[in-house]
Amino acid sequence: MSRSSSLPTHERHEDNIASVRPARDTSAPASAKADAPASGQPLADLDALGRLAALDKAFASPQPTDPTPAAKPEPSTAKAPAPKKGPPQLRAIDRRILKTIAGVALVAVAGWMPLQTLMQTTSTEAIINARLITLRAPIEGQIAWVGNVAVGTELKPGAEVLSIVNPRAERGRLDSVAQLVGELEGEIKALGGRRDGLQALHDEHTTNAEAFRAGRIAQLESRMAETRSEISASTARHEEAQQALERAQALADAGTGTVVALERARRDATVAAQSLEALGHRRNTLDVELSALRRGVYVGDSYNDRPQSLQRADEITLRLKEITADVAQREARLANLRTELAAENMRYAQRSAAGLVAPVSGSIWEVMTAPGESVVRGQDLVRLLDCSGLVVTATVGEAAYNKLRVGEPARFRFRGESTDYEGRIVSLTGVATAPANLAIQPAALAKEPYRVTVSLPAMTTTGRCSVGRTGRVTFGS
Repeated sequence: MSRSSSLPTHERHEDNIASVRPARDTSAPASAKADAPASGQPLADLDALGRLAALDKAFASPQPTDPTPAAKPEPSTAKAPAPKKGPPQLRAIDRRILKTIAGVALVAVAGWMPLQTLMQTTSTEAIINARLITLRAPIEGQIAWVGNVAVGTELKPGAEVLSIVNPRAERGRLDSVAQLVGELEGEIKALGGRRDGLQALHDEHTTNAEAFRAGRIAQLESRMAETRSEISASTARHEEAQQALERAQALADAGTGTVVALERARRDATVAAQSLEALGHRRNTLDVELSALRRGVYVGDSYNDRPQSLQRADEITLRLKEITADVAQREARLANLRTELAAENMRYAQRSAAGLVAPVSGSIWEVMTAPGESVVRGQDLVRLLDCSGLVVTATVGEAAYNKLRVGEPARFRFRGESTDYEGRIVSLTGVATAPANLAIQPAALAKEPYRVTVSLPAMTTTGRCSVGRTGRVTFGS
């Protein structure tokens, strides 16, 4: 095949232009002539440099063809310098190499992404799922609605869903304890009244006894003063009798007095001395009685050591102590009964009415009752979606299933979206129909028999409860 037929059209344009160019000097070296092959010389007959030149011409931009015939230039006698083909040819080769490398890189990048997708382990089916929480009736009674409770209603933790009222709740024990509390309160009140009366009587007798003691002390002090006066008078009489005895004795000794007068003087002196001594004993008796009375001891012949008022006060004191003990005992029992009464009130409140609240953030999945319906304890009433712990139920093929391990990372992406949610594999049930308290049973996914459960804590933080939406799970980091 000739060069003209094998090269592109733009190369033939180059040959046409070269044909109108001035002829080169015939004195050019033979090597230069060998470098410029004729248009009809095949590529197989060219050396390496010739082939490079041919390739350069083949990929060069075509020259525009002038419609007017070019005038033939006058032949020049000067020798045209030989063109330096080395450096331009090398630059063209470098450009072609760079273009080739760029094209290969573009193809590699564009082809790696689908290739990487094909190499990843993905699910055949995947659907957002959540745990179901069943709210059961804690008591028997009738259903009373709190608000608009319908399927799909979003609930916050602690939100009241509905309430149950039991008008036939048993309250016999509550009434019995309340009656005992009332009786004890009445008894304590009566004992308190008696205690107050006895206390007043005790205070009265104590006051009387104190007044009697004060009066007795004043009486004894007066008698002591009287006795001291009598002692003084008796002392004077005793001195007078003693002087009369001395005078009578002197007269008798002188022979001028009579014996009768002397005896009478002796008698008067003895009587005066004995009277003075008796008054001294009486003073001592009064002193002993007064000292004892000041100590609270009554000494006398007409009464006991304590007067009747104090004895009555002592009896009242004993009765007051007994009543105080009875009141304390009843108050302790009353405190226990009040505690029991509070517990019975709480139990009755729990048996007569109860409210169902949402334990977690979620939405109503199913309502199995109606207002006014009579329910029994433990009956299922409402099912809630636990949106605080979303999971993905996915199915994979057998080959992919055997590569998975619990705890490995995974990513979930909704259909038609580009956001990935990070998660981890939490369950590998395979073909077994393991019981699962989920809103959508894994058996509903039937394209592949091997089932995988992936937890999505990242989706839980977004506050979205997208149970039922489908997507794809990519396993691995």
